[in-house]
Amino acid sequence: MRHHHHISWLIVLTVVSAALVMAATPVAAQQRVTLRFSDWHLTEDVWNKSLTEGMAIFEKRFPHIKVQMEPISYREKETKYTVESAAGKAPDVMHLHAFSLPAFYEKGYAMDLTPFIEKEGKGFLDAWYPLSLELVKYKGRVHAMPGDYMTMVLVCNVDMLKEAGVDPERFPTSWEGFLEFAKKATKPGQQWGLGMVGAKDPGFSLRFSPFLWTFGGDYLTADLKRSALDTPEAREAFTYFVELSAKHKVVPPGATAANPQDVRTQLAHKKIACEIGSGWTAPIVNKINPDLRAFDVLKAYPLPVKKKRATAIWLSSWIIGPNTKHPNEAWELVKFISSKEMELKWFKDNRVTSARKDVSGVAPEILNDKFAKVIAAELPYGKVEPQIKEWPEIMDAFTGAVQEALIEAKPPDKALADAHARIHAILARRR
Repeated sequence: MRHHHHISWLIVLTVVSAALVMAATPVAAQQRVTLRFSDWHLTEDVWNKSLTEGMAIFEKRFPHIKVQMEPISYREKETKYTVESAAGKAPDVMHLHAFSLPAFYEKGYAMDLTPFIEKEGKGFLDAWYPLSLELVKYKGRVHAMPGDYMTMVLVCNVDMLKEAGVDPERFPTSWEGFLEFAKKATKPGQQWGLGMVGAKDPGFSLRFSPFLWTFGGDYLTADLKRSALDTPEAREAFTYFVELSAKHKVVPPGATAANPQDVRTQLAHKKIACEIGSGWTAPIVNKINPDLRAFDVLKAYPLPVKKKRATAIWLSSWIIGPNTKHPNEAWELVKFISSKEMELKWFKDNRVTSARKDVSGVAPEILNDKFAKVIAAELPYGKVEPQIKEWPEIMDAFTGAVQEALIEAKPPDKALADAHARIHAILARRR
């Protein structure tokens, strides 16, 4: 009997000792997880610092997860992620603009997040704006989490407005009035009224689309099956935009090579009085040239109006790669990045407003910010680009037409008509 008691105590001591050893031992090597996190913001000084700080917080809360950050240029991300996804080597978590999502959905390159969301409990998605959630759904299921959610506005240097004889509190509200201002603000060879993104860049459509929509035009018919660029409204918008450069010379030369960062640099060095931007404009301009005092000297305005008030909505989103070996950990990272806590940090650091209503709709930091409150006020007038997989190809054809007109290789009507025909051909494949 004593022998059996002795054995029993030995078993208990062995179990307790093993438990104590496990508690005192770091997570075993095979249990550690490394997540590849890819984001174009990692190439930008202000955002890079912000994201690095955010990932440090995440790793502290989840000590068994290491985040490996992989920078990628804004221009290259879709191509790189598509190739890597096809090869089974995509990052675990990726950041994409909303217009890229349909192509990723249809190819199976964005994991269905619905099972994770359902486990979070009823009401989990109530914190987000309804439109932002619709844009991340595919066949009724959520395949991405919304991130930045902003409208495009006009950002101007108030000192340059005053020099042009314009009261910053009474800025023109029509495109006709804006043109008159731009002419006054332009000093040939020195400074210009407006910076123009004319390069083949994903940022182009965000800046051109408000022209098209406010003039009453659109890219495609309501059923998304045909080009709508043959209307008088589309021709008027196209011509107005092109003539800002080709005829009126109120934008710097070389617009066809200018991307958003080039234009922000022009604003930072007082080469232009205004640019079409959003929440990110002031912090980036401030980083380029701190001596400008961007947060003091810049002011945001609603975009001028032609026939109706309209602007473009920017939405970024987070997807989990289809090849991830760590879906649960990747979901924890996506949930963390898009949390109320982190979305407020992204605003404080980078001035980007959130797709979360419990951030953009109530946070005093946003409601009292002179840029954010203008951006938020324009949301009811915002519109998104067509959410179809052919959109990047369509915009490539359209931007090419704009460039042909800007360099006067073709008259505006001819360039637009050719784009209309090319887009018809692209959409014919859908039909």
